[in-house]
Amino acid sequence: MKIKFRKGYILIISEKLIYIMGFLSGTGKQIKGSALFPFIFVKSDEFVVDWLINHERIHFKQQLETLFIGSIMIYYAEKIYARFVLKRSPFDAYLWSSGEQEAYLNMYNQDYLKTRKLWAQFSYIKNKKNFTLTGPGQIKFT
Repeated sequence: MKIKFRKGYILIISEKLIYIMGFLSGTGKQIKGSALFPFIFVKSDEFVVDWLINHERIHFKQQLETLFIGSIMIYYAEKIYARFVLKRSPFDAYLWSSGEQEAYLNMYNQDYLKTRKLWAQFSYIKNKKNFTLTGPGQIKFT
């Protein structure tokens, strides 16, 4: 495990912690990074890249706006709905959540957090996009 202090967050590089977070989120081995303010966890040095760090920092904003517990409640409510009502796979249910929709759709815009509106996550609840991941950080709309 490596710990690095960066401006605005603490970076923790740990394959074991990412494995545990993948289990808890239902994404399994597909997870490359995770955020729990003020920590950003990544699987390995290879995933310390701008788009992933920006993706996780978007989650920071979501967590702060919903006082952490709200973010978790929204995530699991949407995931349960997607899994059991919409009959989506565990990973597709993860991609369907509003928090992930916002983070994935804006992760390449390095200025997004400067222009992001308060409560922006909620606009993604009703405006879902269907997409799949074709590789690390690569999105394909379906």
